Amino acid sequence: MSGRGSSCGAGVSAAKIHRPWFIVALLETGWAPAAVFVLHVLASRVFMLYIAYPDLDIPMHVLGGVAIALFFWRAVILASGADVIGSVNRTGVGVIVFGLTCAAAVFWEFAEYLSDRYLGTRAQLGLDDTLGDMLSGIVGGTVFIAARGLRRVRVPGSRPGG
Repeated sequence: MSGRGSSCGAGVSAAKIHRPWFIVALLETGWAPAAVFVLHVLASRVFMLYIAYPDLDIPMHVLGGVAIALFFWRAVILASGADVIGSVNRTGVGVIVFGLTCAAAVFWEFAEYLSDRYLGTRAQLGLDDTLGDMLSGIVGGTVFIAARGLRRVRVPGSRPGG
């Protein structure tokens, strides 16, 4: 058998080895973005809350940023532990999670655009609304990253564990 055939087999087995970290991330923290999405659907489609309270959109995007950052944080930690992305220190995890959270905010807005264009929804109210939504999601993710980063910072002069 040629080297080409054996490398394909190696790729398949490597995917099987690294699959569990992602499933673990989904099981442990995938509930958070899913819950925010369900809350969003209920608020917008069932209770029509965005019509009565248009500013509800802002905290929902902040909450979405927090939820997706939580998921990405756990996924990056697990991927690093499984050697999928190599060893990453706490700062690196924060940088990766920030980038992924920004990407998620952008792709959410792309989804809203496509929904408006092809399904006739009215999710986007203009450029200010779209940019504000992205900023709100990024702020939510940044708040999560900052809170997570501060969680284990030891105050100089304090005892470990105290």
